[in-house]
Amino acid sequence: EIYTFPYTTLFRSLGAADVATGIIAPGLPGHRDANLYDHNVDKAKALLKEAGAENLTLTLAILNKAERMAAAQVIQANLAEVGITVTIDPHDSGTFWSLGAEKKGDTWKSLQLILDRFSMEPDPSWATLWFTPEQIGVWNWERFNSKEFGDLNKAAVLELDNDKRATMYKKMQDLMEQSGDYVFLTHEGTGVLYSNKIVPALRPDGEPLFELFKRA
Repeated sequence: EIYTFPYTTLFRSLGAADVATGIIAPGLPGHRDANLYDHNVDKAKALLKEAGAENLTLTLAILNKAERMAAAQVIQANLAEVGITVTIDPHDSGTFWSLGAEKKGDTWKSLQLILDRFSMEPDPSWATLWFTPEQIGVWNWERFNSKEFGDLNKAAVLELDNDKRATMYKKMQDLMEQSGDYVFLTHEGTGVLYSNKIVPALRPDGEPLFELFKRA
């Protein structure tokens, strides 16, 4: 799941998930066509050597679920290719969701790698708002601190032109990838139930207003 092109075609043939090109899903303004960086073992080894970080050992914190463990084992194998040893550290739900929160204690100070996911509404602002400087120590566990990202996030929410919004959100994902804080994995499918006997009421960002639903 964590490889980018040219492995995407191979993964599809094996029935595996498509690789994400960012945090904004296909079909939404701001979805990127490709990642900035490809899978390059030799380049990764060279960068680690240049940084004096050869024979690195890291801990990967995950939620203790079967699919997370499987993904973590893939990450472990991939990083082993470049000489990084990864220890998988599974947590139950109550513990995991407090790891990066400053109000929950000091565990955030020792976090090294995190495997995480989030759900969102059908508007790109719901994907980006968690990674602003204001969210550091709340949901921005990576402590990604980019003023440019934060300024773009505020401007994109107010922008009415979808093409201009898309450009802003693509730039924001570029900043995330360039920071080295993130590797995008895949977009999960989400099931939605509906009935043609109900007329829904939604906010512009897709949030349902259940109290305004009515019979068709």
